[in-house]
Amino acid sequence: MCPQCSKCEQPAVYLRRYTSEALCKVCIVKTTEERVRRTINRNKMLLENDRIAVAVSGGKDSAVLLEVLSRIERDFPGAEIVPFTIDEGIRGYRDEALKAARKLVDSLGMSLEVRSFKDLYGVTLDEIVSSRNEKGLGACSYCGVLRRRAMNDVARGLHADVVATGHNLDDEAQTVVMNVMRGDGRRIARMNRSRSEALEGFVPRVKPLSDLSERDIVAYAYHMGLPYHDIPCPYSNEAFRNDLRVFLNQMEYKRPGTLFAVMHSAEGIAELLQKGTELDKTGTCERCGAPTASTICKTCEMLDDLRE
Repeated sequence: MCPQCSKCEQPAVYLRRYTSEALCKVCIVKTTEERVRRTINRNKMLLENDRIAVAVSGGKDSAVLLEVLSRIERDFPGAEIVPFTIDEGIRGYRDEALKAARKLVDSLGMSLEVRSFKDLYGVTLDEIVSSRNEKGLGACSYCGVLRRRAMNDVARGLHADVVATGHNLDDEAQTVVMNVMRGDGRRIARMNRSRSEALEGFVPRVKPLSDLSERDIVAYAYHMGLPYHDIPCPYSNEAFRNDLRVFLNQMEYKRPGTLFAVMHSAEGIAELLQKGTELDKTGTCERCGAPTASTICKTCEMLDDLRE
């Protein structure tokens, strides 16, 4: 016999372990959307008349983000959602993800803006990997830097007030632990920067799904029937993040609430650092004029290395 939903006593289909809630399909959808609303409101992520650039990859996280935001923003007629995708140029992977992204966007009556590494930098990620320079940087190192820069440039070109990304609770906890293990604790303060503290030259970024676990997102996407591409990136086996994902998943399973504990610790660390430390001294890149703490930004540095 199926357990009853903790909210409405209908047959439950999902256990949210960190809250000990058994949920039916209707309550999965309802509580997920309520959590996103609370996250947005608590952190003052969005304003009534925002033009919101939503980063859509074709995966489950960005599919849920776009679906939920489209529902929330119906209450704000002055707001506008502009979905966009960055095509890194990964043969056989990004093509399929783009199909899923377009199917989702079409179902919501929106249009998808697509920009590619080839257009922006003159080279695809596949080409970068095939001609990897002497520094031996992995595909994820290049992709991370170039994608972040591309997202900001595209958002500025779209005249967006804010960029919304699909980072979830698992992603954020993994990033915190990565920064600690790399000896870069100061970066924890930067990743917790509020919209009002955005640096000049950067479109503010918000993460409305940051209080939802990956399991929550899978459950919502499944029960809403959202189209998404669930094949991992062919370069993802190189990522340091994968090792931490396995470790944190094991800890969360044994001790539900671990991910939230990591994030609460990071918030405390960020608050202390922001009070007593000057975190950022930004200028502009001598090559491209983008905001940077160095004379040459990381994007230009990488592209220079590839040309050598």
